[in-house]
Amino acid sequence: MKKALIVIPTYNERENIKILIPEIFKVTALIKNWKIDILIVDDTSPDKTGEEVNKLIKTYPHLHLVTGEKEGLGRAYIRGFRYGNSHMKPDVIFEMDADGQHDPNLIPHFLKKIDKGSDFVIGSRYIKGGSIPHHWKISRKFYSIIGNLVAKLGFMHLEIHDWTSGYRCISASFLEKIISEMKGYNGYVFQIALLDKAIKSHLRISEIPLNFTDRREGVSKFDSGEFIINASLYVINHSTFIKFVIVGLIGFVIDFALAAFLIYVFNIYKPHANAISAEFAIISNFLLNNFWSFKHKKISHRSMTYIKKFISFNFVSSGSILVQWFGMLILIKVFGDHVVNIIFFSIPTWIIYKIFIIFFIIIPYSYFMYNKIIWTNKQ
Repeated sequence: MKKALIVIPTYNERENIKILIPEIFKVTALIKNWKIDILIVDDTSPDKTGEEVNKLIKTYPHLHLVTGEKEGLGRAYIRGFRYGNSHMKPDVIFEMDADGQHDPNLIPHFLKKIDKGSDFVIGSRYIKGGSIPHHWKISRKFYSIIGNLVAKLGFMHLEIHDWTSGYRCISASFLEKIISEMKGYNGYVFQIALLDKAIKSHLRISEIPLNFTDRREGVSKFDSGEFIINASLYVINHSTFIKFVIVGLIGFVIDFALAAFLIYVFNIYKPHANAISAEFAIISNFLLNNFWSFKHKKISHRSMTYIKKFISFNFVSSGSILVQWFGMLILIKVFGDHVVNIIFFSIPTWIIYKIFIIFFIIIPYSYFMYNKIIWTNKQ
């Protein structure tokens, strides 16, 4: 029989926990082929949540309690994961809130996804069938949606709809492997960091609809402003896509500067000058992407491997050179080669054409091809 552990962090959740625990066990009693335990991780709540849990343990032998100092949501989950893996040896571990916002009736649906091969299942508010409360103020809806979009667009994994959900079912062996890497993340950013690492570890991720509700009792600990700032900082520091864009901007400057130099100093035909400058930008991009953007799957310095990848990179990037050359040629033929006045500036049209080509064609093409051909996980 497979084992599941539901980890629930608490701080001043006495009234909620005495309702939630019986609800969970009522649901889990009907699930076949899974032995399910609950672990409450209490941060020494002043309202004596821990005492309430100890009373419930007398009724529910599959209920457990660990206590510790108040160090935040992330640290509480880390304590719970470690205790669970060492004492209960589960196959999967749930993350679940104590305040009643996560419906226990979804537990069987999570486990069905696990049984079908998923490693990481998310209760998603932003897929068909999921929702956030309609009566929330616009400001609260804004922070909820924006916080999720920051991660979703920042990491460019659009197939995942809810990055910040705290209702999840995760492979216990995965958590055991990465737990030491999670110490630096706390609060709700912990959830983004955990999902980011799951994606980079190539876990099979799926989502089920979650109708998110209001907490039953007590006051929310969620600080929306702090969350948006911390989420943005995490994404900026860890997103391969954002680093790729920054490297691309550096290449963009090199490309433009060299193209202008060749055009205005050596009077080289504009399509030819842009093709030459593009090749120099490609070399710069290869070096910076390998050492920074894609460092988690960095190409080794073994001579033949590095040379082969560099040749492959140039071959893939030759598409960028051809696009720039052909695009510039077509745009000049169709729209002309002249100067346009925009507000207070006079801008040569070739610059406008180049910006259009780079941002709308070359960046999407390059990011896709580099991930699929150059910086793969098999070097």
